[in-house]
This record gives sequence, C-alpha cells and structure tokens, in this order.
Amino acid sequence: MVKVSIRVHSGAARFDVAVLADSAQQAVDLLRGRYRSCDVRVRSLSGLADFSGDDPAAPTHGFLQPDALAA
Repeated sequence: MVKVSIRVHSGAARFDVAVLADSAQQAVDLLRGRYRSCDVRVRSLSGLADFSGDDPAAPTHGFLQPDALAA
C-alpha cells in the first residue's frame, strides 16, 4: 500500500490529490478514469509503514483530502 500525491491539470486549473492504492500505477489509473480530460502526474510517492495495519477503520483504497484546490 502506498500513498501517492498526484497533480491534476485542466487548462489553468491545477490541484493536488493524495490517493491510497496498491501501486503508483493503480493510483494514476484511478485518477485518469475520474478526470478523463485532464493531465494527471505523480508528484510524490511514500510507503505506509507509519500506518498501523491493525486499524479496521483505516481505508484500504481511496482518496484523501486534497492539498489545495485551484479557483
């Protein structure tokens, strides 16, 4: 499981999204499916060694709060 920070570009609008996925490629594919007309690029990648696997409420896949949204 990795946390991937991805930048999404659509014209002048740009925003960052953090995604939890099994791989960076899976995270990019997920966002390319959601934002079909946008340019999607990986900004950073980190492992989830700091997160406890014992927490049943922890998400296994999905979106985290975006770092910033373009107006």
